[in-house]
Amino acid sequence: MAAALPDAELFESGGLRRHFAFPHNPMFKGVWGTRLALCEIDDAIDDTIAWFKERKAPFFFWWTGPSTKPENLGERLTARGLISMEEQQKQLAHGIVQTEAGAPCMFADLHHMNEAALTQVPQGFSIGEIREEASLHDFKKVFVEAYGIPEWAGQAWVDAALRAGIGRTPWRMYLGRLNGEPVATNMLFNGGGVASVYAVAAVPSVRGQGIGGAITLKPLLEARAMGYHYAVLFATEMGVGAYQRIGFHLTEGRINRYMWRSG
Repeated sequence: MAAALPDAELFESGGLRRHFAFPHNPMFKGVWGTRLALCEIDDAIDDTIAWFKERKAPFFFWWTGPSTKPENLGERLTARGLISMEEQQKQLAHGIVQTEAGAPCMFADLHHMNEAALTQVPQGFSIGEIREEASLHDFKKVFVEAYGIPEWAGQAWVDAALRAGIGRTPWRMYLGRLNGEPVATNMLFNGGGVASVYAVAAVPSVRGQGIGGAITLKPLLEARAMGYHYAVLFATEMGVGAYQRIGFHLTEGRINRYMWRSG
């Protein structure tokens, strides 16, 4: 994702990968794919922090998952002052409910989805792909309100889309409107043989009406039409039920992300 943006950097070694891009959001600065021996990890953490400091990064995410090695990487990261998803919720994203274990991983067969969910929404609800700047700002407004995140965290997606060109980003952005008012968001990411979504959000005033499920489903059906068979995502604790209703299934996997902040 970030490597496709102008002036971005991607570093890959045998044991981990790093990316760095301009938008002011730790999603655009991160570490992932860590597979290192226990004796290597402390030096790798030091080297990685130094790499981001050299680039004057204010923060970055270090992602962990089922294939991460060593298995106690999260403990090593928190010992260095990085904070888990659960702690990020308390400090920065009050609307994103996570536990210490991280976010549940889910998958779906796109040929066995509950397509009726597209019709089980209030009258006057519509979903459209973002194609102009005004809708980008509406996207940010909804995203920030729904997740209780700082405004800069939403502005980064606006900045990235404007820098790369609306409609030319590696992701596709969607906005849901109810009687003309922006109320829901979604971003579709396709790659690695699967479709995925991120930033699925609905403002509190419209929750419980099927809007979150519908705006998740519509882009995924478009991905199916492009030839994708499976979809994956990681959920908030609150979102699991909505995803299950449209055809997603829980796995045993969990994803966590640990946030480093300068100063």
